[in-house]
Amino acid sequence: MQYAYKPSSRAISIPAWALVILFFIYALPGNFGHDPWRGDDVLYIDVAFEMLRNGDWLVPHIAGLPYFDWPPLTYWIAATLGGLLNWLMPVHDAIRLTTIISLGLAVWALRATTRKLVGVESGNAAFLLSIGSIGLLIHAHEAQPQITLMAAVACTFYGLATMHDDLNGNTEESARAHPIRGAIITGVSTGAAILTAGLVGAALTLPLWFVMPLAYPKHRQGTSARAYLLAFVIAALLAASWPIALAIFQPGALHQWWRQEITDIAPHAGNLANTEALTQLLAWFTWPLWPVAGWSLWRRRKQLRDPLCVLSLTGLVVAAWLVMTTGSLRAANVVPLLPPLILLAAAELPRLRRGAANAFDWFGIMSFCCIGLFLWLAWLAMHLGWPSPLARNIVRLAPDFVHTWSWWTVSIAIVISAGWIVALVRVPYFPLRGAVHMALGVTLAWALAIVLWQDWFDYDRNYRPIAREIAVQVREQHGGACLATLGAGDVQRAAFYYFQRLRVDPRSSAFKHCPMLIAYSSARNALPVPDANWQKTWSKERGRGRQSERFALYRRID
Repeated sequence: MQYAYKPSSRAISIPAWALVILFFIYALPGNFGHDPWRGDDVLYIDVAFEMLRNGDWLVPHIAGLPYFDWPPLTYWIAATLGGLLNWLMPVHDAIRLTTIISLGLAVWALRATTRKLVGVESGNAAFLLSIGSIGLLIHAHEAQPQITLMAAVACTFYGLATMHDDLNGNTEESARAHPIRGAIITGVSTGAAILTAGLVGAALTLPLWFVMPLAYPKHRQGTSARAYLLAFVIAALLAASWPIALAIFQPGALHQWWRQEITDIAPHAGNLANTEALTQLLAWFTWPLWPVAGWSLWRRRKQLRDPLCVLSLTGLVVAAWLVMTTGSLRAANVVPLLPPLILLAAAELPRLRRGAANAFDWFGIMSFCCIGLFLWLAWLAMHLGWPSPLARNIVRLAPDFVHTWSWWTVSIAIVISAGWIVALVRVPYFPLRGAVHMALGVTLAWALAIVLWQDWFDYDRNYRPIAREIAVQVREQHGGACLATLGAGDVQRAAFYYFQRLRVDPRSSAFKHCPMLIAYSSARNALPVPDANWQKTWSKERGRGRQSERFALYRRID
């Protein structure tokens, strides 16, 4: 039984140019104009930078050592952009263009899929919900392979929807099937997902292939069967290209990567055991998608064989299983839940009951009014000392930060704030008003935070000053020799190499031949101390509370 699409009453068409402008206002601030920040940003920027610098495009590296957490597609795109545009902008800004391109592709594919399977209004709802998703905000403004994976999964949804175009009940779109075009999109997208995330990418995309023929028997033969065969050939060729190249040129690296893949995909009970933390993470990260998606599922409970339900529910079940039983409990790992949730939520958002739509709208309005007010108050506290309790907390978090401001940045911040007020007054009531305010609220609040607070963020999250101090000490004492480490992870190693070309070696063998050692700890963890063969020559602490970090440099004395 097909789900008949009925446009909502009082529908207002949102022009495509307005969505494009909103996307760029959302995507550009925070992706340009600052050094790589600690965390995933500096980690993945350095991997792409080393690929560009050392010319090894087969094996990703961090500080000269192989790094196999992700296959190389994201790094290939990032390194290519870095090499082509380094004359125009800093290489890290060029590398972050990968995130903007992937994000734009993901948002477009989700909009196009929902538009094809449900209708134009729901397509616009998918776009607005993508921009308004709280969990996506930070990861959409850093170098992040998860965004590339999200784009590949979203395009797989679109490819399959195109292959099965004749199944949708949407009278506003063509009902003529395009199996070959859909097969090409599906094959390329699935191959890209596997080249981006390995077995995780395969798990997120391949099950989608099987549920449509199972749900619709007529698509197991004829043109549809040939289309699936074409998609399989394309996906297999793309997915196998890198492992085959490794097997030919670096077989040892192939073994390392495959062992890492098996480890990453193996299920465990660690995340499920931490029920409270898992629930809290899923609740805030997928806001405001999960309540709307739940209501949408209830509305469509008698049409679960509708193509959109078949695709989105399959994608949601697989993504939820991966999030809960594989990997670590961190926000970036929840990104795969977003595409299926966006499809489900967008399908019925234009037909929310008036009371629910008003509640959704007012929640977004009040939330982002409070956030904007807090950003301005905190900025006044930092520069003028009022309100004094807030000023004391800001100084406590970054006691050495020297704050400056200019009329130019203040003027931009005032324009952004005025834009939010105009949106509150001028956006008329229509079914997507709440989604419009949510998307505008996230976009303008983020832009305001970047304009007013980017220098403060950069001070707290930039490793360039620390790397420079360590490099001076190392080169004065040992001419830039290698560094052993206690406690420094991939992020710190990537930052030291990107900013100062310091090779920090985490292997135990480094203790035998490296003349210097860097110790590191974060939050309230104690700084690790090496044995008596090492003498401390330098130390540094920055930040407070959970954001605090401690560094110490040791010289071998034996």
